[in-house]
Amino acid sequence: MISCSKVFRTSASTLLSIYLLVWSQSLIAAENSSDTIKILALGDSITQAESNRASFRYPLWKKLLDAGINVDFVGSMNRQFGQYNPGPPPHDDYRGHKFDPDHEGHFAWTADEIIRGRNFDNGSGAGRLQDWLSKYDVDIVMIHLGTNDAFMRQDNQSTSKELKDIVALLRDDNSKVIILLARLIPSTRASQDTKAVVSLNETIVTLSKTLGSADSPVILVDQFSGFDGKADLYDKVHPNASGEEKMAEKWFDAIQRALKK
Repeated sequence: MISCSKVFRTSASTLLSIYLLVWSQSLIAAENSSDTIKILALGDSITQAESNRASFRYPLWKKLLDAGINVDFVGSMNRQFGQYNPGPPPHDDYRGHKFDPDHEGHFAWTADEIIRGRNFDNGSGAGRLQDWLSKYDVDIVMIHLGTNDAFMRQDNQSTSKELKDIVALLRDDNSKVIILLARLIPSTRASQDTKAVVSLNETIVTLSKTLGSADSPVILVDQFSGFDGKADLYDKVHPNASGEEKMAEKWFDAIQRALKK
């Protein structure tokens, strides 16, 4: 005769084995989930960052990881710009994960160069957006682009058209891509540069109101407001650690809003 306690222990053991099996299968399924959000960081040096800087992409990645949002940063680039300040970026492992460095930040590029491309690589990459997009998928794109256009005093309307053309290329690749379009961080390099960025930002705000569609929404991300042009920049153009953190928080909030749409 089999005792009740032995039957109970056997049943409990069986139930535990089944639970562990289901749990392990769930983990495997999560790791291979098709719900991974493909995110493209598209911009210039503020997106690429110099090699001894973390870039806003690193604190953003940590925030997404903490929130349990399964993301894959994509792009043709996986390095930062090392010509002026060489050194390893401070990208420590976080919660057992290695930083995902892929991006499409191109040091000193203008909006029109993102479209027509460059055929040489001086550390800022080469190629053009249409060709890059053929190599990866994009669900959400973060665009912080136009600072160099403003510095070069390019006409705001031409830059606006180029940003619109960039969005069109992104939609040709994915008709349901979500666009996060940044109001640019300030610059304190020179008074005319400061004014040029402010002026372009007004154009970007106007553009953001006309670009959205039901399938492919455009969310304006105000990276300008609350950003201290003195305390949050290390060279009057590029964000220091506090500036990167502020940018990351704005992007993170926008991504959360986008995923709720």
